[in-house]
This record gives sequence, structure tokens and C-alpha cells, in this order.
Amino acid sequence: MNEILEILKPWYPSISSTCLILLVRYLYKNFIIRMMRRLNDMASFKAGEDILNAFEQPINVLLAVVNVYVAINLAPIPALQQAAFIDKILRSTIVLSFFWGCYNITDTTHGFMLRMLEKAGIKAEDALGNILSTILHIVVVVFCFVAIAKEWNYDISGFVASLGIGSLAVAFAAKDSLANVFGSLVIILDKPFKVGDWITANGVEGVVEEISFRSTCVRTFPQELVYIPNSLLSNTPITNFTARQKRRIDFILGLTYSSTKEQIEDFIGRLKDFLSNHPDIYPDVIRVHFINYGASSLDIRVTCYARTGDHVKYLDVLNGINLAVLDLLDQAGVSCAFPSTSVYFENSLQTDTAKQSVPAMPIQEEKAKL
Repeated sequence: MNEILEILKPWYPSISSTCLILLVRYLYKNFIIRMMRRLNDMASFKAGEDILNAFEQPINVLLAVVNVYVAINLAPIPALQQAAFIDKILRSTIVLSFFWGCYNITDTTHGFMLRMLEKAGIKAEDALGNILSTILHIVVVVFCFVAIAKEWNYDISGFVASLGIGSLAVAFAAKDSLANVFGSLVIILDKPFKVGDWITANGVEGVVEEISFRSTCVRTFPQELVYIPNSLLSNTPITNFTARQKRRIDFILGLTYSSTKEQIEDFIGRLKDFLSNHPDIYPDVIRVHFINYGASSLDIRVTCYARTGDHVKYLDVLNGINLAVLDLLDQAGVSCAFPSTSVYFENSLQTDTAKQSVPAMPIQEEKAKL
């Protein structure tokens, strides 16, 4: 037994460090992470949970590599202690663990990117988070590759040059697709419309059904699907009807010429009172005026604004106003006019016309004359 202990004596530092780091890994996985999560919940730090999730596995792997590294350096094997690649492996693992965690942070499954955008004042959607996440993934992978290659003394200048030339070639070949992608970014950031909005753009009118990287799908009212390239949408005027907070109601009501001044004033007053008390009409912008002597009617113009931007609700409000106007016309004793023409004759028409009779000549006398 003593001989075995004597043989293992040079390995005591290596074995001890291995056991110590294994204990640290155990405490990290079972106690430290849980304690940090509880502290984060108490502090209500939303990004903390994302950071813990992102770096939990990379740190665990890093501890395992550090364990092997320390054990090798403390082992009584001079050849391994003097090997330069051991240090490079450790440094490469540290770099890889760091960029691994950064890669996880940029993943939208943690929601970190979306919250960062919201803190920056950008109300982002999942589509924008996915785009930024993909871009940042590529950036993280490239930086990680460059850092590890530099650690192993590889000349990456040729790679960087070829990467730049390749990027230019790809950008030139896919300029239309890239223009559509950047157009989708402009649409998502600027938010001129969203899915479900009623818009008109580039001569197309309909409801937005989908916003993708390349195009925006609009369903027209005849139920046709039109795909508009995002690059075109980002550079063309867009009218968003759904974004309206209120809708204008404007119509002309023609009364008959038999209506008196008092009746017209009474009707206008009743209509103003009705619109002012209507729950779906803005009371501060109500205009009811006698504006014109029409060809066959006394024209009263009615202008107000409904408290809705929805087309169906707007039609319901307009329907209620039109039905109420019929009652107000009866209450005021007036009626709507319709196009008509009155014809006046200078002299009265004679209903009975004198019939002038021409006497017929007898046939015999007519023959005699011949």
C-alpha cells in the first residue's frame, strides 16, 4: 500500500486539482446557477435570465477543459507541460466558450434581442428579431473563427480578402434580393402598416396578409393575392386606411322648396343636437349648414367625424345616422326633394278643340265634274 502511495505521490497535485474542479463544476450546476436564478428573480432583471441561459452550458464545458488543462500541467510528465499546443487549446476553448455564449444571447428564443430593441425605443416584431439574430449569428461565427485562427498563428489575411471579394460578388449577384431584404427591414422598423391593415400602394388596394423578407402579400377585395416586392414598397407612397383614428362623414341632404325658413332651422337644430349626443361622433367637429339653392332642392351639408377607423363600424354609424335623419325630417315637418322639372305655359291649354268638318261631295256630282 505504501508503495502505491509512493508511486502516486507525484500525481497528488494533479489529482487534487481534478477533484477540486469537479467539485466546483458540481456546485456550479446544482447550487450556483440556482442561487443566481433566485437572485435574478428577486431583482426582476429580465435580461439576467437570458444571460444565464446563454452562458450556462459554455461555462460548464469551459470548466471541464480547465480541469483537464490543470491536471495535465500538474502531472509529472514534462513533455506535456512543455507542449505549446496545450495552452493554445485552453485559450481557444476560452474564446469558443465566450462566443458560444454570445451566439446564444443573439438567439431570439431567449428574447434578449427583442428586449434590447424595445429598450432602444424600437417596437420590434418577431420578424425583425429573426433578421437581426441571423445577422448577429453570422458576425459572431466569423469573429470566433478569426480569433481562434489567430490564436493558432494562421495567416487569415487571404481569408479576409477573399471573404470581402466574395461578399461583393454575392451582393452584386443578389442586389435585388438584398434590396428586398433591406426593404423589409425598413417596413418593420418604420411600420407604415402591419398584417391585417387595409392599404393602397403602387396601384394595389387590399388587406395585408403577410410580410416576408422578399415581398408583402396583399389580398385585394376581389380576393386576388398580389405580391409586392419590399424594395418597391419602401420607395412608394402608402396609404393606410386602417391607421385612421376617425373617419369623415360628409353628405348633402336636399329639402323640398316647399320647406319654410322655420322648418329648415328646426330641422338643422334637431340634427345638430342628435349628432352632438351621438356616442360614436366627435362633438367638437359637427357642421350642419344650409349651403345652396339647388336645381330642385334646398341643400343642407352635414359634416362630422366617426370615432372609428374600421370600415364596418363606420358603415354601422352611417347607417344609424341615416335612419335617424328620417325621423328628424318627420319631426320637423319637412321632406327630402328629388330631381324634378316644372313647366309653366304662358297661355292655358284648351282641352276642347273645335273640330272643323269638311263637307263631302256626292259621288255623282264629283263624277259629273270629271
